[in-house]
Amino acid sequence: MENEKIEKTLYELRNEIEVDTDLKKQLRKTFVKKSRARKWKHAWIPLLAAASLFLAFLLSNEQMPHVKASSLKITNAISFLDIGSGEITAYTYHDGRLYLSLEGKGIFVYENELKQILDDTADSFSRSSKGEKLLFTYDGDVFLFDVKTTKSEKVLAGTSDSSYVYPEWKDKNHIYLTKVTDKEKQIVEVNVQTKEETFIVSGEMASFVEKDQKLVFERHGEIIIYNVKNGQETVVDRGKNPSVTNGGNYISYVKEHSGFEDVWISDMDLETKNMVTTNPSPRLEPFDKGMYHYQFPIWGKDERTLYVMKKRNDVDNGPAKIMKIELSDQSSTEIETVQSYLQALMVRDDDFAKSLLKDPPEFLTYSNPKQIGFQIFETTKNEQSTSVKAEVYWTDTALPYYKVSTYDFTLMKENERYVIETVKELSAIELLPNERNEIELVKDGKGEVLFSIQDIPQSYTQTENIRFSSLLRTHDEKNVIFSLQGMDEPSDVTLLSFNCETKAFNLLAKLEGGIMEKVALDATGRYVTTDYSTDAFDSKLVIFDLEKGKRTDFTNVHSVFWKGDKLILEEVAETHSMYYQFDPQTGSKINY
Repeated sequence: MENEKIEKTLYELRNEIEVDTDLKKQLRKTFVKKSRARKWKHAWIPLLAAASLFLAFLLSNEQMPHVKASSLKITNAISFLDIGSGEITAYTYHDGRLYLSLEGKGIFVYENELKQILDDTADSFSRSSKGEKLLFTYDGDVFLFDVKTTKSEKVLAGTSDSSYVYPEWKDKNHIYLTKVTDKEKQIVEVNVQTKEETFIVSGEMASFVEKDQKLVFERHGEIIIYNVKNGQETVVDRGKNPSVTNGGNYISYVKEHSGFEDVWISDMDLETKNMVTTNPSPRLEPFDKGMYHYQFPIWGKDERTLYVMKKRNDVDNGPAKIMKIELSDQSSTEIETVQSYLQALMVRDDDFAKSLLKDPPEFLTYSNPKQIGFQIFETTKNEQSTSVKAEVYWTDTALPYYKVSTYDFTLMKENERYVIETVKELSAIELLPNERNEIELVKDGKGEVLFSIQDIPQSYTQTENIRFSSLLRTHDEKNVIFSLQGMDEPSDVTLLSFNCETKAFNLLAKLEGGIMEKVALDATGRYVTTDYSTDAFDSKLVIFDLEKGKRTDFTNVHSVFWKGDKLILEEVAETHSMYYQFDPQTGSKINY
């Protein structure tokens, strides 16, 4: 697939390079003539090297192939950052990082962690940067922020009659601003050096498209394109909060219809439009608004990534979430569609999960039992549909319950993408205790006793005041990994394994002063995670390497699910929670 994309790009580049035919003929004559001399025998070598360097330069600077907005499809969407304490007043994307301002707390950068870098707060950020320089506004004034030194300086002050908001770079000496007065909102151009101000057009929140010399802005509920050269205006659509990609090909904005807001994208040439969110109705009661209120859809490093801020309409003072939407001109495969669906269920993103179903039910996810991992193991293509079979692993928080379900997903192609038409559970195997305090393996309605609490050596139990807690069966079906929850104060957890063939027990770990929440196994069967807490505000996680007998400890972290042999984690802090991906083999983590 990657080779095909490269070949396509090379082909397109070849057609875009202008050729001077007269020069070509002259060069040909010169080379034919001089090729008789031995010293020019390999003259093509430096030319080929130069051409290779030139082509490499073009490829390194080439944007993704441009397609119409209507051709872009959602390949993934996930709310990866929740701000539970402190309102997000502004945010922007720069050089692989998100910069967020939290009201009363300062400016933070998100890169594997959320770290405060400035005490100042902002009420708007610039969409673009000049080098390492971002702009932000606060309380009517404009500030220049150096992301390398993390220092800021005021470059323009508002007055008692007017204030500035929504800064945007034009060039290194000029910026566009929204000037707010009692009468109106104006887009003005300001010389940063001389402070000279020029009125451009009535409106707000301008994005500058340098290659076309155009401004995209909002005025009275409409998104408008303004040609800086001739002053011509073109209406894009009804909407608010416009933002333009760095390449200047797409506009993102929020559009409301019958009380339901959604994020849309439009071609810069206005040929097509595309809705990229699906705002559902609130779950609990009829409502005249959609479940979510969307704000400020901004583009990431390329024209295939959008970040959107959203909040629940049906929850007072609910957390603000940052959602990442990934787009592609290629339809997701059947397997990728099922993977995205299962992942959405595990992060409880019902909105995205429903968008992948042909006929979604009203409710998809529940607190318990819940999915903690999956593996796709078979795909069968039929004439009209595709069947994808997957194992899904379930648990119940703090209870001795584990389930392996085998599902058959039937997918059909609809509007150039795959949707899940039916989901059928083919089989299920459960691990759970019976009334005699024995662990049973239940398959096809028949239970098989594996062991009882009395079978466990007393050296592992140490007290009689214990109960079974979270457990699982390994993929090779040879072992059961389970936990014993102490009922005394302080409570302790003992993690053990049981070999189903030899009937032997083995101690894996003692977790002091904790309450077990769940255990989970990666796709390879090498790593086991245990989530437990020592009090209501202290969550702990341990990853056990069963192959090497090592453990890795985390604090204030929850495991969400295993994505193959990578673990999706949720880090919980006082003000926020966020997802990231952890590789237990290398010990590295990356933004999710």
